[in-house]
Amino acid sequence: MRPVVYVPVAAAGAATLALAAKAARTVRERRYYEKQGVVFSRTYPLIGSETDVSSLINRNKTRDYLYLDRPATDFIGSIRGFDIQLYGVNRKTAEVLVNPAITGKNIDRDTPALYSFGQLSPSAMTFQKITTEHFGDRKRNLGKGFDQERIGGIAAKRSAELCASFGGGAPIDLKRIVGDYTQDVMGEFVWGRDAMRLTVAYKDKAGRVSRVPFMFALNETFTHLRFYSNRFWNRVHFPAATWPVTREARRLQHNIRQLQNHLAEVLRGTPGPGTVWEQVALGNEKLGIATEIIRDDLLTASIAGLDTVQNTILATLWYVLQPDNAKWRQAIAYADDESRRNELVEACVSESLRLSPPGSVINNKVIEDLAMEVEGRKYVLRKGTRVMPNIHAVHAEYGDAFEPERFLPESKGAEPYVMPFGKGRRSCPGRNLGMVMAKTFVGRFLTTHPDAWIANTADRDVHFNNLSQSQLMIVIGGRWERDDTAAGVCPVMPA
Repeated sequence: MRPVVYVPVAAAGAATLALAAKAARTVRERRYYEKQGVVFSRTYPLIGSETDVSSLINRNKTRDYLYLDRPATDFIGSIRGFDIQLYGVNRKTAEVLVNPAITGKNIDRDTPALYSFGQLSPSAMTFQKITTEHFGDRKRNLGKGFDQERIGGIAAKRSAELCASFGGGAPIDLKRIVGDYTQDVMGEFVWGRDAMRLTVAYKDKAGRVSRVPFMFALNETFTHLRFYSNRFWNRVHFPAATWPVTREARRLQHNIRQLQNHLAEVLRGTPGPGTVWEQVALGNEKLGIATEIIRDDLLTASIAGLDTVQNTILATLWYVLQPDNAKWRQAIAYADDESRRNELVEACVSESLRLSPPGSVINNKVIEDLAMEVEGRKYVLRKGTRVMPNIHAVHAEYGDAFEPERFLPESKGAEPYVMPFGKGRRSCPGRNLGMVMAKTFVGRFLTTHPDAWIANTADRDVHFNNLSQSQLMIVIGGRWERDDTAAGVCPVMPA
């Protein structure tokens, strides 16, 4: 054999050995957890459970649904590539995972999202360890900019404009309208109206480049990154989503560069008064934090509510506008007291988030061996294991009926244990803003169009989450009449 042939042969041999070593390690890790009572889902060599996940995504569901029909257990195990992934499937396990005070150790961030929408803002807090320099300061500076009264005013104005802009006739694509709403509200809130409307070069799927509004380009790129990263092989090996081997990957990376370059120029300007940009720039610059990090934190603040709030609104209206739930729509539309209307809307949004959380809590990784106990059952999680609560499983403990009354102030007992935005130090810092945006649009839509009805109830597999392509087609008028015997109150609650 010629010497020149030895090199590729040796490289192939080394790669094969490395692959075999990783596979053997994965098998050992699986057996280690099975001996502790962890039940594993059906998996295959290398591709883990991803064939089953693909079938779920094709039905507008998320991977969380894979772990709902489970035996009595605290953890379900899965394999993603060569990594063990554990899902906590009950409240007690979730509490241990999100509260470091219980074990005395942190479970820190290590997430596949870094290879999807994280490409837009890799330095953002979302993808950093808690021990990262200035982590707490950066979170506080973001919090200072998250003025609920200000976003409530922006949301109220924009929702009123949009809900007044359409009427009876042909079915309306509410998904598109709600998408416009979230873009406009978050853009003005984070950047200010003028900066939000600046244009940026954007390459569409056909390869054509044109100038489009910044928030449109950001939302499109963010959403397409999510979907691209959830293609089969990109889920098996997360970094593959960043490889410029496909036309789509190269297009996305072109748009990422354009957005980042655009923001580099914008950040040289003066922030709009009262914007999140103003607060973050003021606080972070005092600490000597680099402009690149400020950019990434602001980018994450801009996109955090786009898909999540959009799908929360769509899911809530999907449930409330079902004929069986007409009492809730009627109570909201004709409530005589504004505070009571707000309570009803919030209860409906909260119950929708319980039934249809927009997405999973971003993955975490055990950074040092961690011993934990759940009702007398003991586990030792090894360093490097990916672990997360399964939100769908935790929420499913309360059943699949749409019952917003469980979130009303007069309900008996405590509210359900829900965590659509996570819990603990790594929970979503913008969860209150998201609730304000969702409640504002839902309340405005139902009071403006109490006679709206869903035109696509016959569609199969309608679920609203950050990976769903379900539509919500609405027709205004002609199908629902007011029942004066129930106006203003929820019939299932005391008057």
